[in-house]
Amino acid sequence: MGHDLGLLLLLIGAILIVVEIATPGFFIAVPGTILIIYGILLIIFPWLIEIPWFPWLLFFLSFPIGYVTYLIYRRLSPPSKPVTESYEGLIGKRGVVIETVKPDSLEGKVRIDSDVWSATSDRVIEPGRKIVVVGVEGVHLIVKPVEEAGKT
Repeated sequence: MGHDLGLLLLLIGAILIVVEIATPGFFIAVPGTILIIYGILLIIFPWLIEIPWFPWLLFFLSFPIGYVTYLIYRRLSPPSKPVTESYEGLIGKRGVVIETVKPDSLEGKVRIDSDVWSATSDRVIEPGRKIVVVGVEGVHLIVKPVEEAGKT
């Protein structure tokens, strides 16, 4: 019976972790990990299920195991930086041109971090060149090549 219960706990724990991976934010990876640990214990030591105080032991062990698991997950996935609240927060950031940036045209595209932005410049900047954001015009960025940004 302990072996079957161990497999069941292992399965439920794995399902909880998969659900957390698919839809992050529910904070069910920690209980899922605890269930996996308990499942492994019962698979290795099925006779533990026969000890009358074993449920209490699992209950009290869940707090330190849960805390350690929380610390591990937090270390693996630290909180993300807050989202920029205004486009002006992009001034000074560096990126790369992915579609040619031209004067008086908003068809140019630049990648800053993992985001793609429409951009313009006072000169043509070819794809692959590194840029720095020097201004914002509406929702479009004004950029200059990195080597020329320090000259103005």
